[in-house]
Amino acid sequence: MTKPYLLKGDVARPGPIDVPDGTTLRSIVETLGGGMANGRAFKAMQIGGPSGGLVTAAQLDLPLDFKALKPFGVRRGDGVLTVLDEDRCIVDAVSRFMEKTQTEFCGKCVSCREGTRRMSELMRALRACRLDREGLAVLTDHGEMVSVTGFCALGKGSFSTLRAALEAFPGEFEAHLAGSCPLCARETRPPIEPGDFAYERKRIVIDAEKCRGCGRCARACHAQAITGELRSPFAIHADRCVKCYTCMELCAFGAIREVELDG
Repeated sequence: MTKPYLLKGDVARPGPIDVPDGTTLRSIVETLGGGMANGRAFKAMQIGGPSGGLVTAAQLDLPLDFKALKPFGVRRGDGVLTVLDEDRCIVDAVSRFMEKTQTEFCGKCVSCREGTRRMSELMRALRACRLDREGLAVLTDHGEMVSVTGFCALGKGSFSTLRAALEAFPGEFEAHLAGSCPLCARETRPPIEPGDFAYERKRIVIDAEKCRGCGRCARACHAQAITGELRSPFAIHADRCVKCYTCMELCAFGAIREVELDG
């Protein structure tokens, strides 16, 4: 079985790919993507778009399986795999991913709506080398707050990429705090931009044959997109669903899945 993704960034062959179950991240880069472009070394991969998660070379031999990647802060997202090479500034990339997060959220959760807005402002300041150490502390405090108080998995995962980047590439954050980033100074390529995989091509559905009618998914759905009666199959209303994947992650029966629409 294969799943569709959009592979973009610093690989030789970016574009739509079909990833068979069990495929490792290394195989996606080296085989499906044709390897890194221009002979540069691999640095990181953002999985699942802005609210997904960041992996480094240490995780390349893991499969593109969200249960295997969950311990590294990676969750389901918009179906985009963005590869960064060694010459990309991680602060610049994270800032652009953070800006994109606000286009995905529904806005109902105050901590998410206001917290990610402030995080995006602080990341832009850091990218421009205008943030001090106190400001960085405020940024991480906001990230921790949203990750704990967000209603859904989309909000809870909004800090994952920044947290992973801080742990893996602290020197690049230090350079921006000091006022001069050598990677940004010599970069002449267009910046990495997140997104591009149309959300309307995906839909979350409930398999009526597997659903036990426990109602756990409906109680957790902040968008009120899931309805039904206890001990009967529930259903997801596509016009209300924001694709936060909270229901899929909670379902103990494997009854909720993602499908791709034709076109």
